[in-house]
This record gives sequence, C-alpha cells and structure tokens, in this order.
Amino acid sequence: MKFEVGDLVRLASAVDDNHHKSAALVIAVYKGMPTIFLHNKEANQQWLEDEDIEAGWIYDIIYDGQVEVAVSEEWLVPCKKRGRR
Repeated sequence: MKFEVGDLVRLASAVDDNHHKSAALVIAVYKGMPTIFLHNKEANQQWLEDEDIEAGWIYDIIYDGQVEVAVSEEWLVPCKKRGRR
C-alpha cells in the first residue's frame, strides 16, 4: 500500500509524466479491481483484460469536490510537501 487515508495525492497523466494540478484526498484504501467505466461493467472488465490489470490496492478519493471510487494505485502520485513561502 503506497498511500493511507488522509494522504494528499495527485492524479497521474495518462499521456506523459505530468500530473493534474488539483490535489485529491484519499478517503478509503482496499484491495480490489480498479474501475475506469463506472456505469459499464462489461466495458470495464474488457478494459482490465486488455490492459492486463490485476487486483491490487485501490483508493477512493475526493477530487475536485467529487468522490472517485476504485482508483488504481498506479494512477496516483504523492503530493510533494512544500515549505512556507
């Protein structure tokens, strides 16, 4: 497990080494399968098979005021701590 409840994280970009600017808050951690298509189980299952993704640590997060469920650990990066400016 890379992150714990209460950690601040950022979403990794799918296309490059950047990440989204808004921070997200981890609100739950558990073992399971990530979900990319929330309302289409068949498409999600096909995507998991195509990408050869197995069960692992997944996270529920609050991102931009919305709860996102079953987010893969691979899709998150830690927020870097910054000192006072």
